Amino acid sequence: MPVQDLPVWDGKDRVTILLLGIDMRSSDPVAPTRSDTMILLTLDPLSLTAGMFSIPRDLWVPIPGYAENKINVAHFLGEARRAGEGPELARRTVQLNLGVPVHYTARVDFKGFERLIDTIGGVTVDVERAILDSEYPNENYGINRVYIGVGPQRMDGITALRYARSRHSESDFGRTRRQQRVLEAARMQTLNLGLVPKLPQMIGILTSSITMDVPVFDLLALANLGRQIPREAIITRQVDHNHVIDVNGDGTVLVPDRAKIRPIIQEVFYDPVVRANAATIEILNGTSRDGIATAARTALVAQRFDVRRVDSAGNATFDHTQILVRDGTKRETGLRLARALGVPAASVISDKRQGAYHITVILGGDFTSVR
Repeated sequence: MPVQDLPVWDGKDRVTILLLGIDMRSSDPVAPTRSDTMILLTLDPLSLTAGMFSIPRDLWVPIPGYAENKINVAHFLGEARRAGEGPELARRTVQLNLGVPVHYTARVDFKGFERLIDTIGGVTVDVERAILDSEYPNENYGINRVYIGVGPQRMDGITALRYARSRHSESDFGRTRRQQRVLEAARMQTLNLGLVPKLPQMIGILTSSITMDVPVFDLLALANLGRQIPREAIITRQVDHNHVIDVNGDGTVLVPDRAKIRPIIQEVFYDPVVRANAATIEILNGTSRDGIATAARTALVAQRFDVRRVDSAGNATFDHTQILVRDGTKRETGLRLARALGVPAASVISDKRQGAYHITVILGGDFTSVR
């Protein structure tokens, strides 16, 4: 399929995928296992931005339906309950603890990762800090000595896996930064070789090692969307030592400091235009349905809209929602509000009258809920 024939992502909302790397070797019997890597990949079709958000495997969190545990145990518990349920429980756990919607999951084991990198012809990674690991675990549960030098390095699948997994030369936080670098290098290699249209076939070859719940059409459309996002519009963040309490002092149990994690979540998952625009908003209920303005405010504030006031529109009722923008520089926020409220862009109207807020939203009968 030529690149120009790729399907177009027609969704208006941000899409987030949980990428799980599974600690399983080819010699292992089929059994529940923990996730070795957890990275959220997110794309926003409206702002044409994307992000990678890495989660340390030793983060101590509530797991839905279970006691608190390390976040990487969620996959194990799901698989132990029923084969194939690991990714779903991991998804729900991440969603609960980070407060962001996670729409899809993709799971790959070590061998699948190696083969995927080899399938695209390897990757080039600019290594910031040399890797010297004398205790790297091998396929047979022994150890190998691994050395990877500083500077641009061409890596095959085995080398890329070693670079992404090594723990002994750096902390687990350094490891998560390296994993993001490998993913970005794989993205660039895929784009440079024009391999996006071949992704379904490539993944199909690796079905024994990769499982995902993204429909093929959506996968192609999302890959096509990702192709349009420039490197400088991709934000990478991770939960590291600045955002946790190291209970044992050795990184084996990390309690999240949620107040410190929240700002980096906002950087990755919330619209940069809304943040930069800094528009103040009031919401008026223009219907006879009680409580909808308050509910809308709660949902919009969760998306980082600055809603300052909620009230009734008085005795008047409105069939259609209106988004009145008094400051022309805030129109982009008005358009984002229309998307969030599920109403047409035509609902955004320039209003030259004076007002205490940059934007007034009058909810009409066409409003159902915040998306």
